[in-house]
Amino acid sequence: MLIVGFLQWWYLRGWTDFIHKMLSGLHSIADNFSITLLLKTLVAPYKQISAYGSGSESFQARISDFFDKLLSRMIGMTLRIIIIVVGIVVILLDILISGIAILLWPLLPIMPLICVVMAIIGVSF
Repeated sequence: MLIVGFLQWWYLRGWTDFIHKMLSGLHSIADNFSITLLLKTLVAPYKQISAYGSGSESFQARISDFFDKLLSRMIGMTLRIIIIVVGIVVILLDILISGIAILLWPLLPIMPLICVVMAIIGVSF
C-alpha cells in the first residue's frame, strides 16, 4: 500500500508539482534579470546620471554636457547589454537543466534497481 501510494504521488502529483516548481524558478530568474525592461531602457543614462546645464551656459559648457550625457548613456548601454547576455545565458541553462531534470524524474525511483542490474552484469564507469 505504501509503495503504491508513493508511486501514485511520484508519477502524478509529484511530477506536476516538480514541473510547476521548475517553471516558477524560470519565471523568477526571468523576473530578476528583467530583460524586457533592460531593452526598453537600453540607451538610458547609467544610473540615471546625466549632466544638466542651466541653458544659459557657453557653447563649450554645452558641448561638455553633451559628451557627459553621451558617455553616461554609453556606459549604461554597455552594462545593460552585458546583463541581457548574461540573463539569456542563465535562462537557457536553467531551461536545459530543468528539462533534463523533468525527463529524469520518472527514472529516479527505479534507478537503484537499474544500478544493481548493471553491477550484476558487470558494467562499470
